[in-house]
Amino acid sequence: MPGSFLLALYQPEHTNTLTRLSVKLFIPDTEVADLMWSVPPPTIERAKQMFDVTDIEYSSKLQSAIDSLRRSHPEAVFHTLPRGSSLFPVLLEEYMATIVASETHTATDGYLLSSLHKTRLIKDVNEIAMLRRANDISSRAHETVMRVLGKAVQGKIVQEQGAGIDRPLLPGEWLIEKEAEAEAIFVAACRREGYEPNTRTDV
Repeated sequence: MPGSFLLALYQPEHTNTLTRLSVKLFIPDTEVADLMWSVPPPTIERAKQMFDVTDIEYSSKLQSAIDSLRRSHPEAVFHTLPRGSSLFPVLLEEYMATIVASETHTATDGYLLSSLHKTRLIKDVNEIAMLRRANDISSRAHETVMRVLGKAVQGKIVQEQGAGIDRPLLPGEWLIEKEAEAEAIFVAACRREGYEPNTRTDV
């Protein structure tokens, strides 16, 4: 989500997995000037239903959260994505200034990105189940497209008189003549099985 920040605290000395890692998401507040040009960001209440994190606040609270972490963890190392890279959003220096000026804290951008790449390769039971479900849905949708193409080749798709002129074509009358038409059937087949775009079950 543009304008959002993620602040994660990892404490390896904690044996309790519930307290070892806390993840706080900071989302932009709704600005009246932006509503004319874009969809408003979710409210905090809605975001808590959408994202699996420890807590959610507005982005304006990020600096105070960083300051709080500095005080509670005086020797913490702050890891960031590569700063100054065009591949990632710009992290304002105001967020890093107090960390860099600290005598006990250090900040580095040399490890987080590679760690994220490695983490993405590790899937838990729920993620594996979602990947399998997405694969099943996608496979059947591809088969649907192939079957429609096969019927067209064999001349088995019959369009009643007036179809496409006096009334819209029904799905059983569709011909695939363009890539976009194949995509439309593919997406329709996925949606019939509960596919929702922009979710972790995206196929």
